[in-house]
Amino acid sequence: MSAVPVGPPPSPYAAPDVKGVRLRPPVGLAIALTVLFALVIGFDVFAGYADWNTRSLMERLLADAAAVSDAELDRGDRLAGRAGMFQGQVTIVTGIVFIIWFHRVRTNAEVFAPGADKLPRGWAIGAWFIPLANLVLPYWIAVSTWTSSTPSGADGHPRRFRLALVNLWWGTFVLAKVLAWYGGRSYAGAETTEDVGSAATTMLAGDVLDIVAAVLAVLFVRRLTAMQHARAAQGPVVAAV
Repeated sequence: MSAVPVGPPPSPYAAPDVKGVRLRPPVGLAIALTVLFALVIGFDVFAGYADWNTRSLMERLLADAAAVSDAELDRGDRLAGRAGMFQGQVTIVTGIVFIIWFHRVRTNAEVFAPGADKLPRGWAIGAWFIPLANLVLPYWIAVSTWTSSTPSGADGHPRRFRLALVNLWWGTFVLAKVLAWYGGRSYAGAETTEDVGSAATTMLAGDVLDIVAAVLAVLFVRRLTAMQHARAAQGPVVAAV
């Protein structure tokens, strides 16, 4: 008997390139995002502490102005500045990697279900940069991608993956960003001790929600990535533009 060559199973993403569209694995990007969102959570905690410290200082000032030294106020101001800087930097890096991952899973979804999404796949990038529309369009794309990436069950029918996770992630994400934006503007325009304390409270609430949104984002990324991996393994798929 001749020996049967044994090798690794073929990759589920080894589909041929047809008209410029092919499946590409999102797993590596999903792992990177898990690490980045962990950093986001860490810096959100730091920013939340800075906001709480500012709020506490303002409350003490209102109770007794002599109870707070200039040195404490300077330290609080520097702490808030560093927190905002670190938070902004990690958010930018995470956002770039997330959009790359988002475009990749959107492209894969077009292979799984050609024509299911009426927006061209380039909108998976552009939708994030259109004021006001970026509160809705990325969500629509996420829902369409989620639906198109659903793998089939043992009976051949598509399995049901409820949209609750997508809805919770997006709602929390948008609310956190709105609070952060409003709190930042209020802080920059604050003229009284009460104004500063109120702005710090708003930013603290935004930081807490951003932590929740980051956790939900990790769950969303990992779930959708796993769905696409399972769907790709079921093949065959036909690429289309």
